[in-house]
Amino acid sequence: MLTLNVSGKSGNDAVNFVRGVIAPDEDEAKILIDGPSQADGLTKFLKSQGFNDVILEDDEGLLYVTACRKEKEKKEPEHKPSPAPQTQAVPTKAKNEPVTSGVLISCDARKHKYSFLHKFLASLPDSAPKPEVVALMNSAVKLAAYTSPSCSILKQLESNGVSVLISESCADSLGITEAVGVGIMCQMSEILSKIFSCGKVVSI
Repeated sequence: MLTLNVSGKSGNDAVNFVRGVIAPDEDEAKILIDGPSQADGLTKFLKSQGFNDVILEDDEGLLYVTACRKEKEKKEPEHKPSPAPQTQAVPTKAKNEPVTSGVLISCDARKHKYSFLHKFLASLPDSAPKPEVVALMNSAVKLAAYTSPSCSILKQLESNGVSVLISESCADSLGITEAVGVGIMCQMSEILSKIFSCGKVVSI
């Protein structure tokens, strides 16, 4: 298995790095990443290279993209008659159907002061439409602590039907698991799966 580390690289740089290293006959790869911006691009690239089993894996707080090539099912003999085509109505999306949205906060105070993050969260209850998901990762999980002024805002969002997700491994590594006062504790892979299912995502 090929093992790579692209933590610290931007999404495009991570893809280009893997592109230059991975061999055409490589069947398995495990890539250490440090954020969702890398995971999305790497997943698309690996699938374009024939890896048909690409997953996100949380290994004791470390996030990996793992990929392998599974043997494709054998094709049916060409002489076998094809079944008669069936007419089936294809559901269409209503023109005015709202697009789901999510907010992912995964930065630390060195990039954005907590006062800025607090003001950003404070604007969400009055936004229209509201996000369906607010996810906190890395040191941003401190915003969900009982002692944080942002905790009451997150509780207000939660009472309005917004899913507030907290990275369990990040809270544990910071030693604040018992101090978290709002939201649902989740693994990173669960958070990213929920975020990737949203039509639009705001990432800080």
